[in-house]
Amino acid sequence: MLRIIDGDAVRDLYPIADAVPDMAAALIDFSAGTAYQHPRVTLEPPGHDGRVLVMPAASGDMLGLKLLSMFPRAGERGLPGVQGLVILLDAVHGEPLAVIDGTAVTEIRTAAVTALATDRLAPAGARTLGLIGAGVQARGHLVGLAKVRPWESVKLYSRSPDRSAALAKWAQDRDIDVEVVGSARAAAQGAQVICTVTSASEPVIADEDVAGGDVHVNAIGAFGPTWRELPSALVARSRIVVDSRESALREAGDLMIPLAEGVITEEDASTEIGEILAGTRPGREGGEVTTFVSLGLPIEDVVACDAIYRRAVEQGVGHEVRFP
Repeated sequence: MLRIIDGDAVRDLYPIADAVPDMAAALIDFSAGTAYQHPRVTLEPPGHDGRVLVMPAASGDMLGLKLLSMFPRAGERGLPGVQGLVILLDAVHGEPLAVIDGTAVTEIRTAAVTALATDRLAPAGARTLGLIGAGVQARGHLVGLAKVRPWESVKLYSRSPDRSAALAKWAQDRDIDVEVVGSARAAAQGAQVICTVTSASEPVIADEDVAGGDVHVNAIGAFGPTWRELPSALVARSRIVVDSRESALREAGDLMIPLAEGVITEEDASTEIGEILAGTRPGREGGEVTTFVSLGLPIEDVVACDAIYRRAVEQGVGHEVRFP
């Protein structure tokens, strides 16, 4: 039987706090070379100004194939800019087991990974958070970061005042205090941790918006060699951490553009967060700007969906259909 698990069920079954240790294990395995995943395939249908990402990976006895769409016109139908699904199969017998809402999975596992990176890289005394973007990922990051540090100030900016207000209200209902500000600069200035979770193709903040030391930046939103959220000058003066060296140097405009400009080298982007979590490379060393560039790994999705599927079966959640 094939189990269909929608986004609401995913969020109920697998809170971000539960995903954090799972993502830590997945990242450590990935950096150690013991996790299997195929390089991401990008499809760009001509004439439609969008792309579809195909991401296969395997974990234990589970094989997953994630399909993620990124189309600018999704908002015309009130849809999120990033949508997707994960097909989960038994890696031993090849039986299709589940189709899972990939949008919710992406929200949860991305926020969990950012929480891990922030915990290891942000200043221990960080109390101020700047969040730029007010979409699904911003919501997940507010939840995921809520317990990383005892935030005394959370400032939010989005190009859409309505979305900012709605997210602030959503956060308030969950006892997370958020102040909506009028510019990305206002959100970033004075923040000890900055998260960019936008669909922007050009830098959303300037280098001078970020303090000189003891700041951590999470760059989450941009995807593709020509898209970025951070200016080259900021990246150049940062200690850079990535989820995957190979993917970052092939797909992350936040790094590929400064690399092409000659202001950073490939060696500057050689540290993976899985290595820091494993203790083979140091975490925060103090008095520095650290930047975590996250593209997301297929192994994260499979590990998350494995947990979601097993919980769904145990709790009788989801809609079963006979297949084949």
